[in-house]
Amino acid sequence: MFRYRRYRVFLAFAAITLFALYKFGTSNTTWREAASTAAELKNEAEDALGFGSKPRPPIAHETKKLELQIPVASRTQALQTPPPVKQVPTPPAATRAALETPQQKPTIPSPLRPKPPAKPAPLADDAASLNSIEAIYWTKLPEKFPVPSQSLIKLPSGKPKKIPKIQHKFKPEDAAAKMDRLAKLERVKTVFKKSWNGYREYAWLHDELRPESGTFKDPFANWGATLVDALDTLWIMGLKDEFEEAAKAVDKINFLTTTRADIPLFETTIRYLGGLVAAYDISGKKYKNLLDKAVELAEVLISAFDTPNRMPETYYYWRPQFASQRHRASTRVVLAEIGSLSMEFTRLAQLTGEHKYYDAIARITDNLEEYQNNTRLAGMWPTYLDASGCGKPYIDLAPQVPLKAPAGMYETPAAPSPTQKLSPGGKKYVSLQLPDPIVLTPNGANPTYVPSNLEDSFALDTPDKRVVRDWEGKPLERRQLDVDLDAPPDSPANGAADVPIKTSAAAAAMPTPPECVEQGFAATSERGHEEYTLGGMSDSTYEYLPKQFLLLGGQIEKYRTMYEQSMDVVKQYLIFRPMLPNEDDVLFCGKLNVPPRIEDLVPGDLTGENAHLTCFAGGMLGMGAKLFDRPDDLEIAKKLTEGCVWSYNMTQTGIMPESFEAIPCKSTKDCTWNQTLYSETLDPRAEYRLSSYREQIQNYHSMYASASSWYEEQLAAMTAPPKPSVDPAFPVLATQTPVYADTLDKRQLADSMDDAEVEPTSAPPVGARRDEEEDPEDTPTKVQPSFKVPEVALQPTPTLPDFPYLYSPVAPLNHKDFVQNLIKEERLPSGVTKIGARNYILRPEAIESVWYMYRITGDNHWREAGWRMFMAIDQYTSTKYGNSAIDDVTKTSPTLNDDMESFWLAETLKYFYLLFETEDVLSLDDWVLNTEAHPFRRPT
Repeated sequence: MFRYRRYRVFLAFAAITLFALYKFGTSNTTWREAASTAAELKNEAEDALGFGSKPRPPIAHETKKLELQIPVASRTQALQTPPPVKQVPTPPAATRAALETPQQKPTIPSPLRPKPPAKPAPLADDAASLNSIEAIYWTKLPEKFPVPSQSLIKLPSGKPKKIPKIQHKFKPEDAAAKMDRLAKLERVKTVFKKSWNGYREYAWLHDELRPESGTFKDPFANWGATLVDALDTLWIMGLKDEFEEAAKAVDKINFLTTTRADIPLFETTIRYLGGLVAAYDISGKKYKNLLDKAVELAEVLISAFDTPNRMPETYYYWRPQFASQRHRASTRVVLAEIGSLSMEFTRLAQLTGEHKYYDAIARITDNLEEYQNNTRLAGMWPTYLDASGCGKPYIDLAPQVPLKAPAGMYETPAAPSPTQKLSPGGKKYVSLQLPDPIVLTPNGANPTYVPSNLEDSFALDTPDKRVVRDWEGKPLERRQLDVDLDAPPDSPANGAADVPIKTSAAAAAMPTPPECVEQGFAATSERGHEEYTLGGMSDSTYEYLPKQFLLLGGQIEKYRTMYEQSMDVVKQYLIFRPMLPNEDDVLFCGKLNVPPRIEDLVPGDLTGENAHLTCFAGGMLGMGAKLFDRPDDLEIAKKLTEGCVWSYNMTQTGIMPESFEAIPCKSTKDCTWNQTLYSETLDPRAEYRLSSYREQIQNYHSMYASASSWYEEQLAAMTAPPKPSVDPAFPVLATQTPVYADTLDKRQLADSMDDAEVEPTSAPPVGARRDEEEDPEDTPTKVQPSFKVPEVALQPTPTLPDFPYLYSPVAPLNHKDFVQNLIKEERLPSGVTKIGARNYILRPEAIESVWYMYRITGDNHWREAGWRMFMAIDQYTSTKYGNSAIDDVTKTSPTLNDDMESFWLAETLKYFYLLFETEDVLSLDDWVLNTEAHPFRRPT
C-alpha cells in the first residue's frame, strides 16, 4: 500500500500542468486542446496514485454559431452617392502668391476690455443677470448730501509765500567721483529695466508682476497699478520710449468698472491718481490723456465723500445698487487712510481749477485740526478714529417724583391690649389684608373674586350679586374688566373706546431721542488703550502736513501749526535711544499705548520698536527742520536715519526686517550697555521657571512615594494562584512523554490521519534534533496528549499590577544657557530683543530718508550707506524677471515670496536712482513728493 499525503497529489498535478503549458507554448495546439490534454494527464496521474476515483466527465463545449435576431442589422439600405465637389475658382496671381507664402503661427489676441455704454442699463433684479459675465459700470449718481457752491472751500489763489530753501547747495564734483556715480547710476537703471521688462512681458495692464513665476496678480482693482505707478520713474531715468508706450496704454484702463466690489480709497489715490498727475506734471504737461484719466478716476473717488459730514468711505462700494443708498463714514477708520488724500486732490484742483477736489480734503484737515488737542495724547492722533460724525445722544430725563411709604408703615405700634396676641419677640401680630379668593363659576363663566367678608357673599348662580374688589377692598367697576385679550395692547377694546389712555407727566415730557448728535472726529472707544505712532496706519498723515504746506505755497498756516504740535509730542513720548552693545548714538521711533487717562502712563507703555514704515520719519523731520527753522530737529533726523541704516547692517543679509524691538534708554544722552538688563529682558521668567521646577520636583517625589506605597500594597494583597485539583474519576496518566508516530502501526494511521480531528499540538521539545537533510517522509510526527487533561492544561500566569505612570519634570535651562539658546534659535542681532516681522517686501522708507538726508546735508556718507543697502537688496531679492519680496532677512539664504509690489518701481528704485543722479533732478526746492514718491511741481 502506498504512503501518500494530499499535498503530493497537488504537487504532481502542478508539475503536469506546467508540462502542458510548456507543450502548448512550443506547438500550434489550441487552448481548448491543451486544456483537454491536461485534464487527461491529471486523470492518469490520479489513477496511478491509487485514488480510484472516476475521472470527471468532459465539459461539453458549445460549437454552435451564435446568432442574434437584430431587426435593424438585417435591413439593407441602398448606397448613396455623395454630391459632387464644387470646383473652387482659381485665385488671381497676387492671391496665389500670398497663399503660397509660409504663414506664421497665429498669436492669441489679448482680450479687449468692454467699453461702457453711453447710458449704463439699470441692474436687473433676476438672478440670471447677477450671474452674467457682462461688466457692471459705475455711473455718476445724484449726491444725497451735496455741498452748495457758495459753501465750497476754495483753493488758495494768492501768490505763494517765500519759503526757506530745503536742498543743500552742492559743489561741482571731480571726474573720478562722477565716473563712480555714473557707474552706480547705470547699475540701478539696469535693475529697473529688468523689472519693467518683466512686467511688460508677463503682466502688462495688470496690477503686479510675480517676478519668479512670470505671472501676475491684481490686488488693486486690475487697473494696471505698476504701469501707472512707474510712469514718472520712466521719465526720470530717461526711458522716453518706454514712457511713450506706457502713456498710450493708460487709455486702455477703464476706471468705470472693476471686478473688485470695493475701491480702497487711500491706495487708489496715492498710486493711481498720484501717478497720473505726477506723470502729467513731470512730462511738461504734454500728455493730455494722463490728466483726462486722472479726472475720470477722481470723479469716481469723489463720490466716496457723499456722506452727511462729507467724510469719505475709505472703502468705496461703487456698484450703483449700493452706491445709490445713503451712507456714513465708518466709526473705525485708519488714520493714514483718511489723512493722506490731501496732496493728490490738491494738485488735481490746481491743474483743473475744480474747487470741489480741494473742498473734499480741506474738510478732513479741519476735522483733524479740531480733534488734535482733544485726543488722549494731545498733539497726535490715534491710529483709529471715529469719522462717522454721529455721536451718542444723551437725554436729560425729567426729575422723578419720590416714592412715599404707606401711612403708618414706619410708626411705632401701640401697646397690645390684653386680648391681642403677641409674637415671640413681644411684638403685636398684625393680620394681613389678603386678596379675595378666585372662584370659578359653573358653565365656564368668567372667574370672580369672592370676598372674605360674609356680608359680601353671593350665590354662584346670581351674577347680579357678584362683587369684585381691589386690594383696598373697594368695589371695581365692571367695565374695567371687560377687556378683549386678543385686541392690541395700545387700543381699547369691546366698547371701551371712550376710556382715555393715561400717560404720566414724566413720559409726556420726555423728548424724542435724535438719530445722532453731530460731532467731528472722535475716539473709537472711551475705554481701552489707544496706539500712537509714526509707523503703519499713521505715517503719511504726519508726512503730508509739511508737504501740503509746500504744495499750497505756504498760504495755509494751519499745516505748519499742526505739524509742529505733533512733532513736539513725538520727540517727548515716542523717540528714544536704543541700548546697543557698541553704544551707537542712533535713535528709533517707537509706538505708545495710551490708557484712558494720560496720567496712568507707565514706562512700559512705550514699545521700543523700530519698523521699516517708520524710517520715513528721518526725511520728514529733516525737511521740517529746514522748512520751519527747527535746527534741533535736523540732528534728530540724522540720528533717526542712522538708526535705520544700523538696522540694515545688523542682519545676515544686510536688509532691515519689517519690525523689531530693542530696549529704550531713559536718556538720549547717556545710554550705557547693560548685559544684565539685556539678559533679563530676553528671559524675564527665569526665577519663576526655576521655582516652578522645584515645586514640580517636590510634587513628583510626593506622587512617586504614594505610587510606590500603593504598588507594594497591591503586591502584598496578591495570593498564589490555586493549584488545579485532579478529578479522582479520571486516572492519572503514567507518562507525559510525547508519543511519536513511529511507535504506532501504520495501519492505525491509515484511516484516521486525513479525516480525524487531531488536537492542537505544541512545538517539539527544546532538545529535540532534526536533520535538515532528512527526508520529510521519514520525519516522525509528534502526537501530544490533549490539553483537556487537567494535569497538562496551561495555567494562567498571575498578572502583576501596573505601576502608576508619572511624568517626571524636565530640568529647565539656567538663565545664561536660556539666553544664549534664545539668541541662537531666533537669530537675534546684538541688542535686539524681539523680531516682530522678519520679511522684507522691497520697502522704500529707509532709502527715502537716506536720499532726503543727502539732499539736505550734502554729506557723501549717505551715498555710501545707500549703495550698501542697494547691493544687499539686489543680491537677495533678484529673480529672473525682476525682484521679489523675501521671507526672512535673518537667514543666509532667504526664500523668495514671488511678490513685487508696484512701489518697487515707483519708490524704492526711484530713490536709489535719485541718490546718484545730479542734484538738479527733482530738486526739493522745486518739487514735492507724495508718499508714493510721485513728484508734484510746487507753485511759483
